[in-house]
Amino acid sequence: MSGGFVLKGIHHITGVAGNPQNNIDFYAGVLGLRLVKISVNQDDPGVYHFFYADERGTPGTDATFFPYGEAPEGAYGYGVSPRIYFSIPFDSVDYWVERVKSRGLRVEEPRRANDEVLIELRDPDGLPVTLVAHKEADDKRVYPWRGGPVPSEHFIRGFHKAEIVVASCKHSGMFLEDVLGFKKVYEGLHRVTYETGDGGSGAIIDVLCPPGLGRGYVGVGSVHHIAWSVSDDVSQHVFRERILENGFRVTPVIDRKWFKSIYFREPGHVLYEIATLGPGFLLDEPIETLGTRLSLPEWLEPMRGWIGSVLPRVKLPNGIEVP
Repeated sequence: MSGGFVLKGIHHITGVAGNPQNNIDFYAGVLGLRLVKISVNQDDPGVYHFFYADERGTPGTDATFFPYGEAPEGAYGYGVSPRIYFSIPFDSVDYWVERVKSRGLRVEEPRRANDEVLIELRDPDGLPVTLVAHKEADDKRVYPWRGGPVPSEHFIRGFHKAEIVVASCKHSGMFLEDVLGFKKVYEGLHRVTYETGDGGSGAIIDVLCPPGLGRGYVGVGSVHHIAWSVSDDVSQHVFRERILENGFRVTPVIDRKWFKSIYFREPGHVLYEIATLGPGFLLDEPIETLGTRLSLPEWLEPMRGWIGSVLPRVKLPNGIEVP
C-alpha cells in the first residue's frame, strides 16, 4: 500500500445472535468481557447492538452482536466467516478450561497447534469460539476489566485472528494483498494466512478454501462482518478510493458515532468493514458507567420511545434492567 496507509488490524467482529439475554450471559458472564455499549443496529433500530470489549472498549478487543431472536440460523459454506478467535495468555489454559466447565458448558480438550494451545467451545447460538493461548498475548496492550469476573492475568487479550471460508483462496487472497495491503505469511493446501500492519496477534486472517462446499449463509450463530482498523478519516478515504479503483462496490462513509465506517464485500462475498479508531466509546459515557444504559446516536434519539417499547428487557451483569 503506497503512501504509508495500512490497516492496523482487527477493529471489531460482529456476529448474529438469537436470545439477547443468553448473549449477555455468555460474553459478559462466562467470557468476562465488559459490555461497554448497549445500542441498536443503526440500520434496523428495533434490534439491539451489544459491544463487548476490554475495560475501555479498545479497538481490537470488541466483539459485537445483533441479537435477532428467532431469526434463521446461519449455514457453514462459502462466503462466511465461521468462527471467532480470542487471544489469551499462554499460562491461562487451565483457568479457562475450568471456568467454562464450571458453568456447565461443553469445551473440547485443549489441543496444541505449533506454538499455540487452542480451547474450542461454542456460544449459546452455536457460534464456534476458540481461545488461543500463546506467549505473544502476555504483552498485548489491552485494559483488563478490573470490575469483571475474570482476573486481570487471565482476561481475554482481544482478537487473535479472523477467518473466512471462500471458494477461491486465490481471488480472496489477491484482494487482501493488492487492494488492502496484506502480506502472505503462510500457504497450505486449502488455507492461506495473511497479516496486516505490524502483524502478529490481532492482525491475522486465515483464508480457507476447502473443496466441495456449497454457499454459506449469515444468520444466528455466524459472523456478520469483520471490521479492520484505520487510524483516521484520511486513511479510510484512501482505502475507499483504492477499493473503487479496483472495481469493487463500497458504501459512502457512514458515521456510527463512536467510529466511522465503510462496508464492502471481498471477492468471496464476505462482508468487510473499515472503521476508524475514534472517537471511541467514551464519547458519550464515562468509563465508570460504560454499558449501563441504552446509548443512541443523536439521529436516533427521536425514536427512543419507540425503540424502548420494542426491545426486549434484559438484565445487565450489574443487575440493572434495560431498556
